[in-house]
Amino acid sequence: MRIAVVFLVLLATGLACRPEPPERIPLPTEICLTTSHHNFPIPHATIYLKYNVDTFPGYDQPPGYFDATFQTGSNARGCIQAVPEGRHWAIGFGYDSLHYPHNVFGSLRLEIALGARAKIDTTMYVSEEH
Repeated sequence: MRIAVVFLVLLATGLACRPEPPERIPLPTEICLTTSHHNFPIPHATIYLKYNVDTFPGYDQPPGYFDATFQTGSNARGCIQAVPEGRHWAIGFGYDSLHYPHNVFGSLRLEIALGARAKIDTTMYVSEEH
């Protein structure tokens, strides 16, 4: 009887000391984009991502429609990590102070898969409205 009580106390203590499982398991995936217009970098562009869609979402969707967003830095390069597997669209908006009209935008279809295509590092070419 005494051994059973000691065992139960040790079991309860061991279960109480276990850490909580993570709410989210981080994925080893990443998308890095460099924005460019007329071979010039476009810094501080905003990139919106729509996950798991085959059709182009368009440029006129509100920001809340997209699943994720990130900004490019002063070097026109930005990254987002832990992107789910699937086919995604990236929509970019930026400002080109060298060419008129200054507002530029572009899009890029991307595919993420664990293994061979877990990390993508590419250029998004943006353009003004024609």
